[in-house]
Amino acid sequence: MNTPNTSRRHFLRSSVLTGALFGADKSLSSAETRKAAGNAGAARNVILMVSDGMNHGALSLARQYQGLVLQKEPHWMTLYRERPVVRCLAETFSANSCVTDSAAAASAWGGGRRVNNGVLNILPEGGEVTTLHQKLQKTGRKTGLVSTATITHATPAGFAANVDSRAEEEGIARQYLDRRVDVLLGGGQKFFSEDLRASYKAAGYDVFTQRKGLNHARHDALKPMLGIFSEGHLPFSIDRSHVEKIAEQVPTLAEMSSAALGRLGQSPEGFFLLIEGARVDHAGHANDAAASVHDQLAFDEAIGVVLDFIDKNPDTLLIITTDHGCGGIQMNGVSAKADQGFGPGLYNASNHCFDRLLGFKRSLEWMKQNGIDGISGEKLGVALRELTGLELTAEEIKSAQGLKAPWLDVVKSRTGVGWTSGNHTGELVEFCALGPGSKRFPAFLRNFEVHDLILQAFEMQA
Repeated sequence: MNTPNTSRRHFLRSSVLTGALFGADKSLSSAETRKAAGNAGAARNVILMVSDGMNHGALSLARQYQGLVLQKEPHWMTLYRERPVVRCLAETFSANSCVTDSAAAASAWGGGRRVNNGVLNILPEGGEVTTLHQKLQKTGRKTGLVSTATITHATPAGFAANVDSRAEEEGIARQYLDRRVDVLLGGGQKFFSEDLRASYKAAGYDVFTQRKGLNHARHDALKPMLGIFSEGHLPFSIDRSHVEKIAEQVPTLAEMSSAALGRLGQSPEGFFLLIEGARVDHAGHANDAAASVHDQLAFDEAIGVVLDFIDKNPDTLLIITTDHGCGGIQMNGVSAKADQGFGPGLYNASNHCFDRLLGFKRSLEWMKQNGIDGISGEKLGVALRELTGLELTAEEIKSAQGLKAPWLDVVKSRTGVGWTSGNHTGELVEFCALGPGSKRFPAFLRNFEVHDLILQAFEMQA
């Protein structure tokens, strides 16, 4: 049972959260003095930011968490409150399914045509689609791809590659060089052999494999670069925040975005840049609520970097969206029982349960990679208490063995956060645009329409 002091502490923390989320925003007056960021005219630059696998539930949870921890709203929500944003709902179908994969979704954006799930810019009837990178390169514009997945993964590849299978990541790595994509930052060292890296260097690329090298390099010159900072995907942000070795090796999405903008911003003809927060999707597949929240907040930090760039370069069109939902994450209301110290009531234990996400210090992926799912009994209970803050009963410890479905049921019962599946979902998704060309986007759009609207923003023929 909670003591009166404990109950009061939760009440005060809940009040802080409520104020941060729902209270008056004193900064709103700044919207009256802020310039409209050039919503008319041609775009010199286009930045497309994608939180892969994000449904509205993932966005909502991250906002609630940031209000609780940092007592402020995310950059994305401040953008909505203070700037002349065009907001849309987007349909995410592929050519052969109402539930898309990332390859087909990225091809819709990057090629302007719907393709079957699993392929990149290859039409169902055969034939390659000309990618956005290829079209822009002919005009002298530069292109960049930034991702927390392997940089050869489906979403970044959808803007520059043509392959029959998204799994052909070594081939995609070679295509990037053949087609000379100007900036490539993410994971995926295993797909770039030493010979291929040497070929990149011979072609004039700066090649980075360490965070320190990237952050200490000059980014005020127009020189191509390849940065690959892990063998596979970059680690989850929650692990990066709590494991010093990871933080030393791996840059944040915000740091990679800043480096990319420094290089591409030197282009006389302008640029296109994709920035993908890829691991929100992976957290959805794993039904890992804490990992989802932290990677969504890392994506929001990158939004802050981009908005700073736009303040200095108002001829930039910014698009923020997702390719599809994944997992169906939602915060579910939790009602209090008489012995919980709140007094029984409808949903009034929800904030208390949500607080428990603050105790999570590792992703499920990290726990499995480091052997947590290989122990049992009291040792497992101690490990989970240290890594998640959850005090489990003997029965819950038993069900947590292997960190599989029963463990997820425990997390749901303790935090209120639930999932519909470990698969992609087919709901309409969030989409917004700011800057020149943004008024062309309708309130409801289909994913493949974005390609032509980007070209029109550049005042290129679609």
